[in-house]
Amino acid sequence: MRIIHLLAASAILLVSGASLAQHAEAAKAMNHGGQGDAHARNNPEKQEAARGRGSASMAGSNGRGDGGQGDGVLWLTDASAFKRNGKGSGRPAGDKPAGGGRMAGMDKDGVPTRRVWLNVGGNPKTARPVTAEESALVQGPDGNTREIAVEPHGGPYNVKFPTPSQGSYNVYFTRRALARDTLNITLAKAEVVFASMGHGMPKDVAARLVVPRTEARIPVEIVRERQDKETLFTRLNYGDEIVFQVLQAGKPVQNARVTFTSGQGWSNSVQSDEDGRATFTVIRDYYPEDWRLFDKRHRENYLVSASFSTPEAGEYLGGKYAATRYTATLSGAYYPGMADYESYSSGLMVGTAGLLFTGSSVWLYRRRRVKPYQEVRFDE
Repeated sequence: MRIIHLLAASAILLVSGASLAQHAEAAKAMNHGGQGDAHARNNPEKQEAARGRGSASMAGSNGRGDGGQGDGVLWLTDASAFKRNGKGSGRPAGDKPAGGGRMAGMDKDGVPTRRVWLNVGGNPKTARPVTAEESALVQGPDGNTREIAVEPHGGPYNVKFPTPSQGSYNVYFTRRALARDTLNITLAKAEVVFASMGHGMPKDVAARLVVPRTEARIPVEIVRERQDKETLFTRLNYGDEIVFQVLQAGKPVQNARVTFTSGQGWSNSVQSDEDGRATFTVIRDYYPEDWRLFDKRHRENYLVSASFSTPEAGEYLGGKYAATRYTATLSGAYYPGMADYESYSSGLMVGTAGLLFTGSSVWLYRRRRVKPYQEVRFDE
């Protein structure tokens, strides 16, 4: 009976250890003031929008889907459009390109290059590559902008550009289309980071390399405000708050509808405040089927879109319009944080300790049951 009790206690310890990671993150998300990701995951149809001016949790009232933006949203990403993992997430599968999914290479002169792709669809999980003919603008860390024409290859739209120096590069794609009496202006933007080394770099130099920049020729864009002490090697993690600012001709846009959609399709929409800002909290939506395969470098792509209308009237390609509809997008990536990895490690440690305790207890119990050999003589 004692052995049975010990085995039962060990099983309880193992179950508790294996579930530490999930419970720790669920509690963390709930402490951020929004819906806990465990609750949202189990009740996607009953999510409630977080309240507050320009601030909300990602797990909001829209639940799964395209964030209310429809399938026509255009956005740029540095994740390959060809290699997918079979689930439509847009992450490369098979070979792992440099930077955890970013497409990298070098030109004939040995200068590092990056490539971005144009996708259509408001949900990163189901978005698909699309063709286009418009050229792109690439702004380097020095603030200089150059136009890059698209190579006529007939495949999905992609732009390859050199990254000769470390820093953050902005890539812009603009499309204008006239629909009835409304001019639709779409601006897709991607922030691509090139970092080769950081050891020994002065702090002021490192800070300048990640300062967000805007382009005067761009009619509307979204800017991600940097995290405290952010560097070229900083990664966004679950639980982080991200602040975005919507700008039109360099000025903040109030009451723009801003939608944040995670890599797994969770989304929430808020109105930008008087400074054009909208704040979102990254919830956890990475749940490996087997926790033994937990990947601390797992990458998910998020998509932020903002839309608003103005009474601007004019003429475009021979057609007149009485209003202008602006749509801006910005994509990025986020990863499991140290808390996720430490929670998983703690679970493994508790499970291992439970096994050691059980084995030791059984061994001691059996050893105490063993009686020493005694010679018995019978007097016949």
